[in-house]
Amino acid sequence: MIKLLNLIVEIRDAFVLFLCILISSILIITGENTPIGPFRIIALNSIGEIGGFFFDIGSYFRLRDQVSELRAQNADLSYENMQMEDALLENVRLRKLLGFREKSEFHLIPAEILGQSPHTVYNGLILNEGRSREIEKEDAVLTAEGLVGKIVLADQDQSICEILLDRNSRVSAKIQRNREQGIVAWDGGAQLKLLYVAKTIEVLVGDVVITSGYSQIFPENIKIGVVVSVSKETADMFQEISIQPSVNFHRLEEVQVVKKGNSHGH
Repeated sequence: MIKLLNLIVEIRDAFVLFLCILISSILIITGENTPIGPFRIIALNSIGEIGGFFFDIGSYFRLRDQVSELRAQNADLSYENMQMEDALLENVRLRKLLGFREKSEFHLIPAEILGQSPHTVYNGLILNEGRSREIEKEDAVLTAEGLVGKIVLADQDQSICEILLDRNSRVSAKIQRNREQGIVAWDGGAQLKLLYVAKTIEVLVGDVVITSGYSQIFPENIKIGVVVSVSKETADMFQEISIQPSVNFHRLEEVQVVKKGNSHGH
């Protein structure tokens, strides 16, 4: 059907011209006063309608081709826009990391995330750096946003970071506002919980939770997250405190590994 319509469009001009000449010739020969005269008006109207029909068909195919071309151009522009946006976001992220490293008092080793750890024992990330860059087990891992976790395995050229969202993770922490201390652990979902804070202690939604420094693994005053809910309706003497991690673990691409005992520049 499509091929037939294309063929009609290709020959439409010649066909309409031939039909016009034929009918015009008949009308000239017959004259206005002949019995066929009333059909002249019908014939002229028919010619107009036929010409309009073929014009509409041609317009349809021209419009269809234009739409297809515009769709292709739109797809190209969308792809270019996504590429430019991704490059911009990467530039912002790298500039932020660079600024963080320059201001940090720690000796930081940058590492890229290669993927999720295949181990079922812990929830971890595979890093592209290992012992060849002096990365060792129990080195802390962080970003400019806050604490990520710690190294649990280190090979020559790769290592595995156990993140805070792991059932084995425990971090000594404190509330920045009032310095009250507790232990941060995973809540089994997308958030953390601050354990062992007595009900007599004031904890507010929006309080920032940071590392306490009472650890040989994690440096002091590294941001862990923000309190999002507090409940004292518990059976024991401690509050139920939920924390939103400051690090978005689903968007991590680069991290920084902290070398203990080394300041930046050493």
